[in-house]
Order: sequence, then structure tokens, then C-alpha cells
Amino acid sequence: MTIAAGSSLLTRAAEALGHACREAGLDSAGFTLLRDFANTVYHLPAEQAVVRLAQATTPGKFDRLVTSVRVTRWLAEQGFPTIRPLNVRQPVVAEGFLATFWHHEEHIGPPPDPAQLGPLLRRLHDLPSVPFELPTHDPFGAVRRAILAGRALGEDDRGWLLERCDTLAETYYERLEFALPYGLTHGDAHRGNMIRTRDGFLLCDWDGVCAGPREIDLIPTLQGIRFGLTERQRSNFSEAYGYDATRWEGYPVLRDMRELQTLTAVLRNAHRDRRAHDELRHRLDSLRGGDDRLWHPF
Repeated sequence: MTIAAGSSLLTRAAEALGHACREAGLDSAGFTLLRDFANTVYHLPAEQAVVRLAQATTPGKFDRLVTSVRVTRWLAEQGFPTIRPLNVRQPVVAEGFLATFWHHEEHIGPPPDPAQLGPLLRRLHDLPSVPFELPTHDPFGAVRRAILAGRALGEDDRGWLLERCDTLAETYYERLEFALPYGLTHGDAHRGNMIRTRDGFLLCDWDGVCAGPREIDLIPTLQGIRFGLTERQRSNFSEAYGYDATRWEGYPVLRDMRELQTLTAVLRNAHRDRRAHDELRHRLDSLRGGDDRLWHPF
């Protein structure tokens, strides 16, 4: 395991940032690191912008970023409260990374409550059909790739996780009958992807946007009991959205799938980040033990 590898990745990311900004005609002077986990995110103060860097080796990532930019531009035209991409040609390929550029929106005040996400998702799901093709929801693709590539996984854990994916997919997910209409889905809708501004809330991080069952957007909050959400917060979220997915017979299946999906980022980072490594072990022990202990968000 090479925990120290994170520093070299950040060095490469900073070099990629400079390359990408030059390609896009943006000023990177005074850039600061905002986050380094699933993506590496920088603030460009001279442009009042944010740059998100994703590793270019992820299969299908370029096309997904093209879609995220296209969808958010369309959402902004519809008046939907979304983070907005800069008006530059993107994504930019740079030094092994894919860069996208977004208007910087500073979060103001306390963290959002799940009940404040419910109306945003209802509004999103009530929009007219997107006038272009969206990728189809792929519930196991990303997590399977992360399991196979995870450098901090032992072969016993890797085999158990892959078998768990197969069981959920073939025995349960493929037989589900969904209650809500199929259509535009954010793909990773939780309160951590909300920004509170002076004018209200914005929904951000559209990398997973797709066409799929709308229940997919409800499960991250409902499964959030793993991360400390209370029953009251969950019920308030469902009431605000207008549908309680926990009463649907397919809920336990999507909940168990979401638990696997939350491993994706820690699997990618566990070999270079001690906290991610420890959290991966914690979640794996919990899953394999079948308990409901709390997990720790990143």
C-alpha cells in the first residue's frame, strides 16, 4: 500500500490545472485546492471559477463530463437552480486528467437539511424531457470497476464484493418494478451536493446524470441513516419530495446497492489516503458482518 502517493497525484493535478487553464484561456493565478477525493477541485480567484479534475483513465468519463456540461446548460435555460458551467469549450484533456470549469458559488450558512433537497428533486423530476440523449443508468458499472482496480483490497474482500454485486443485480435489481416514472435523474443526489447561496439552493456535481428510475435520486438520503441522518430527517425529506420510497417493496434492494456504491471513492483512494483506507476497512467489516454501525462521510 502506498499511502504517500497522494502527494505525487496532487503535483500532477496542479500541472494539469495549469495546462487546462491555458487551453481554455483562463487565468490560474493564485489557485487554491478546495478538495481532493473523488475529484480534485481548485478555485480560480481571478476567474471566480472552479476547476474539477477527474482522472482520464476512468472508462466513459469524457462522455459523461460532456453530458454533465450539456445538461447543466439546458437546466439553466429551464430556470432550474443548478451550478453553471463556464462558457468555454470543455472538458479539456490535460496531463492524464479531464478538466471542467464552473462558476464559483460560495456556500453560505449551515449545511442544508435533507428536507430542503426534496423540493429540488421534485422540481427536477417534473421538468420536460431533455431534448437530447442521456446515458442509461448503470447501477453497478462504477463500483465494479473500482472493486477490480482497488489497490488496497485483498482478494477475499474483492471476491466477496463482486459476488455481492452479482447477487443484487441478477437476483433482485433486474426484477424490480419501479413506482415512479423513468427519466432525467441526477444520479448522486444528496445534501452534500447542494450549495446554499443568497438566492437559494443550487444542485451541483452532475457527473452521474442519466436517464433512469427516479427512485435512484431518493435513495442516497434515505440510506443516509448510515451517516447519521435521523428518522425525522428522512421522513421530512420524503414528505417534501411527495413520495416515501421506504414504503416501496424495492427500497431494501436500492438501499443495499447504494451501500456498495458509496465504496467507490474510498476504493479509489484507500492506497494513498490513510483516512480512506481506514474507512474502507470499517465499511467492509460492517457490510460483511451485516450490522448497522455508523459510517463516516468524506
